[in-house]
Amino acid sequence: MMSTGVQWVSNGLVALGLLFITAAIIGMYRLPSVLTRVHAAGAVPFGGALVIIGATLATEDGWLLLRGLLVAAFLMLTIPSSAHAIAWLSEKRPELAHDKARRRQHGPEGSERQ
Repeated sequence: MMSTGVQWVSNGLVALGLLFITAAIIGMYRLPSVLTRVHAAGAVPFGGALVIIGATLATEDGWLLLRGLLVAAFLMLTIPSSAHAIAWLSEKRPELAHDKARRRQHGPEGSERQ
């Protein structure tokens, strides 16, 4: 039988992971440029890792918990690499020239350059 504290932590991790995934999906839809959308897309695997950790924590099987933690660790290690690859590719694609022009037109805080 699982203790109430572990159950609360497990449910909290799953809820937090789903919150990250939902915010990332909204961000990918609403953000203006490729690089900001890549930043939002990086939250999806993080949220997925939280869901995996929370779901495996709810089980009483030690091997399943270990495998879930290994999958979550793999996700955490590969998130920066995949985000970097997508951002690098966005700079090389001619179809995204309108997005590059928008970045050159605005300053670092989004204000117009003089």
